[in-house]
Amino acid sequence: MLLFLLIALAGSASAQQGQTHVVRPGDTLWDLSRQYKHSPLHWQEIQKDNAVRTPERLKLGQVLLLGGAVAIVSELAGSAWIKRGNTPQRPLARGAGVQPGDVLVTEQDAFLSMTLADGSHVVMPSSSALKVLAINGQLVRFELLNGRLESHVEKQNGKHFEIRTKSAELGVRGTYFRVRDEDNVVAVEVIEGKVAVGEVAADPRNLLLGVARGSLLAGSDAMQSCQLLPAPERLESAIDGDILAAPMAEASGYRLQLARDDRFLQLIHEQISSQPRFILPDTLAPGFFHLRLTALDQRKLEGLPSDSTVYVAASASRRSGVENLGDGRYKVRWPGRSGQKYRFELARTTEFSPLLAEDSAFYGNGVTVGPFAVPGKYYWRSVEIDSNTGDLAAAPSFSGSFEVPAP
Repeated sequence: MLLFLLIALAGSASAQQGQTHVVRPGDTLWDLSRQYKHSPLHWQEIQKDNAVRTPERLKLGQVLLLGGAVAIVSELAGSAWIKRGNTPQRPLARGAGVQPGDVLVTEQDAFLSMTLADGSHVVMPSSSALKVLAINGQLVRFELLNGRLESHVEKQNGKHFEIRTKSAELGVRGTYFRVRDEDNVVAVEVIEGKVAVGEVAADPRNLLLGVARGSLLAGSDAMQSCQLLPAPERLESAIDGDILAAPMAEASGYRLQLARDDRFLQLIHEQISSQPRFILPDTLAPGFFHLRLTALDQRKLEGLPSDSTVYVAASASRRSGVENLGDGRYKVRWPGRSGQKYRFELARTTEFSPLLAEDSAFYGNGVTVGPFAVPGKYYWRSVEIDSNTGDLAAAPSFSGSFEVPAP
């Protein structure tokens, strides 16, 4: 089965393809227009192509797109890679241009955003891979190899924008939508606007998805318009580092995202949990962040977002952490209560599968692990055990991660 959705985009192609500029102190649109377009009179083209709301207030470090038929990496956190042609893959950098044939990959705990000529944005969360099939004056086409994409498409007419998956082509007419191909689920969810879906088959079906509607794109339940779950209600937590949401009866899981901006183009962290409770890792820098919570239903369709702000305290005040003992071992600690029993787990993935180590009946508030022969990131968590029933708590009591450097 193959599904098709079309997206309309428009943008200026008045400058040379592939030009970008990183904003420095003292830059103005007028000066940039004179420098790149040989006349200050073309400053409005730069403003429109980059969705600059206030020309007098350019953001330092912002990457401005000066060519119409190109996408650029405008935001990047963590490690991401680009594979171009037959050349070896190389690290991606903020401000890099993207061209047809490129394959982009984000590692675990890495996030990037691309900006198109009309100000539209495509966000690649962690553990995603994308191939650029076409970028020209009339067409932008990406192929999602695995993972997720979030597209913020400007409401304009003209150019076409398409995202392909293994079983579908996805698009919109100026909207905000998600497309996912992860954990054996291929789906589209519409947050704003409308998405038209057309099935290519002997007896094709058509589907129009509006706001707060979604559909699986593969499997026996594909091509059915479903109501997305509402935004979760965030609850106040008495423990620093905990993010709580009100439980939802129809939810099978929850997702948390942290970003530096209110449009969530500058993602820095995300988690998936089967319970409406998240414990932020110690590696996060202290400060205010934008927080997004969503719930997944029984079909694994992701619901509407709940956005707010959260202050992340310094790791010491979150009362859990990891100490490098200097001999290859690491001491993991958390604020355990006297007499409380815990289950401790250690793994290389956030899914904690497979487990590298576990202690199913541990008393105390710390454990020493290692030495480690393999460098990289390790994840740990401790789960309370009910002293009366022996049952595990509904969610990890404390969790975090640490990096083992290469020798």
